Amino acid sequence: MSFLDKVTAFLPLGKKEQDLEYFFAINIGTESLTAALWTVESRQLKILSTASESYSSNDEIIAVSDKLLDQVLGLKEIEPQKILFGVPASWLSDDNLKDEYLKILRSFVKELELTPMAYVSTSNALIHFLEKQEGIPTTAILVGFQKLHLTVTIVRAGKLDGVKVIKRGENSGTDIEKALLTFTDIETLPSKILIYGPSAGGLKSQLSSFTWMSKLSFLHLPKIDELGQDLEIKSICLAGGSEINGNISYSDHEVEKYIEKVAIEETGVEVNTNKEQVLETGDNFGFVVGDIDKGEPIVVNPEEHSLEIDDFEKDLEQPVSIETEHKQKFNLKRLIPIGVAGVAVLLALVYLLLVKADVKIFVEPKIIEKDAQVVADPNQKTVDESSKIIPGQMAEIEVSGSAKDTASGKRQIGDPAKGTVVIINNTAQGQNFSAGTTLISSGGIKFKLDNTASVSATLSDSASKSTVTTQVTAVVIGADGNIPSETKLTIGNFKADQFVGKTQGNFSGGTSKDVTVVSSEDQQKLLAKLSSDLRQQAQQKLQEKYPNKKILKEALLESIARKSYSKNINDQASEFSLNMTISYKGTAFDDTDLRTIVSKLVNLQAPEGFTLDLSATETQADVSKLEKDGKLIFLAKFKAKFLPKIDTDKIKNQIKFKTPDQVTDILKSMDNILGSEISLTPNLPKPLSRLPLLIKNIKIEIGVK
Repeated sequence: MSFLDKVTAFLPLGKKEQDLEYFFAINIGTESLTAALWTVESRQLKILSTASESYSSNDEIIAVSDKLLDQVLGLKEIEPQKILFGVPASWLSDDNLKDEYLKILRSFVKELELTPMAYVSTSNALIHFLEKQEGIPTTAILVGFQKLHLTVTIVRAGKLDGVKVIKRGENSGTDIEKALLTFTDIETLPSKILIYGPSAGGLKSQLSSFTWMSKLSFLHLPKIDELGQDLEIKSICLAGGSEINGNISYSDHEVEKYIEKVAIEETGVEVNTNKEQVLETGDNFGFVVGDIDKGEPIVVNPEEHSLEIDDFEKDLEQPVSIETEHKQKFNLKRLIPIGVAGVAVLLALVYLLLVKADVKIFVEPKIIEKDAQVVADPNQKTVDESSKIIPGQMAEIEVSGSAKDTASGKRQIGDPAKGTVVIINNTAQGQNFSAGTTLISSGGIKFKLDNTASVSATLSDSASKSTVTTQVTAVVIGADGNIPSETKLTIGNFKADQFVGKTQGNFSGGTSKDVTVVSSEDQQKLLAKLSSDLRQQAQQKLQEKYPNKKILKEALLESIARKSYSKNINDQASEFSLNMTISYKGTAFDDTDLRTIVSKLVNLQAPEGFTLDLSATETQADVSKLEKDGKLIFLAKFKAKFLPKIDTDKIKNQIKFKTPDQVTDILKSMDNILGSEISLTPNLPKPLSRLPLLIKNIKIEIGVK
């Protein structure tokens, strides 16, 4: 039994009406637990409410979760019986729950009297959520921020490469860099960083100015984007909802009614929770079901409903009385057979010659996903299927542009205080003080000598000390340097009983004020923004230059030819601009060549009775490396569609001269056919509607609905 069969056995699917079924979900994070109340209605995931609370140890999980489930339920008059779990990657070993955590979940459902639906790795749920939202497999670095920790997840072509959880430090960029440096087996990192979590707010600007290229193997500056709130619990719910309906969608909105009507199966469905089963991520988004409570099989029997039909008296047709003339010039009875025969001949000619039918047959494809490392080589002339090498073409372009931004740095400007100092010699030796000698007040304010000063020795029989008068300037700007007269100053490393300074008159001239200046972070942020814009322009222009080729934006190597800021670092300004010219170099390739590689790989796995629809094959390329000789190495992911082989000539013979309803029934009875659409020309009244007698007038088109 597939995972979908097992999960849907718990869930309401089918034809009879009953109240919409609601479910709990719990996401177990590093620091906090998040609960949700959710349901599925008309292919739409609806999350009614969420609640979150921190916890300090695994012993608190059940108690805190019980409180959270009460909060999300509130005063709603519903009683969810089933719960879905999201668990951290550290809880799993080879996709199985470790024994100590399995015991926690078993105790959880036992104490709270709930039925376990499944558990899913939070990382896999996030990947599935993003792929659902974006429509393509994700390639990015996901960074989840909590108060004390951050979780770094690397995803390439929708596949999980690894997860790292570390404690947060003072700088978030440095923390992420530290985590990424542990992924030593990844040659080139994805150039997109997606941040999320309760502590991610306001970090986008800070991370955009971080120096990502100094230690990490990015092809270019990564783009930073912030994802929505409550992303993890939404991902858990969407993963569960997708197992109910593969075409489910989700959007944030408030649910006004909590009890609605849905359809359920008319027959009971048996759900086996005795045996743990782990399925591949591609089939079930990393779900594991039925290994928690180890109980007896659960049989869901829908409530029987009676169908009440109103009886109506049928109106009887009254015989029509027609007076006939006894005297007629013609014998109508003789003409009737002739007329009927004529009409029959006419209809036969119409069906033979005029009626045409277009029959669209919708089939269910089989999809095979596969990935492989492919090389686009400018020196390759033909496709090498065995080595997975396709011809490439060097593409170069130079793009210029400008951008401006506001400055956010802060700096004090002003003048230092100045004044006169008397240096007193308390020794019997003379001393020379060079310009720049430091003098410090008792309050820690530093001054420097403007000029060289010399003081003679103080003789033992002298009634006064030897002194010299000189000028000093405060080291730091500001009014703090405006010290009063007679303030004592320590000179260099000398003790006060050797040499001492004393201010002569009040110091003045010290002023300061805060101004906005251009910071290094401001310049880095603007550089990253303009680089991203120019890269997009370069890709578009190269695509126009090579319309039949594919240009990967992420695979363009950039070299800054010219760069000019309107303001330097620490210049006072409210805004500044950047003019820049960048040279881009990359390798273009033909997507049909890539599809040729695809057909070679997937045809080996073609299901019996199916054929590859190469035109419907989806490809995605994630750059691994661009070498100096122009070789582009990338991970290509394929989603190949196989259509069942349909004998159209045989079908034409089966459906000719049949009514549209009869054709529909015939096609429905055939394997791998989901439905059909029939169009007749001319459009005859229903009693006369039949497909042509001549099969050459029947056109059959095979497609996917």
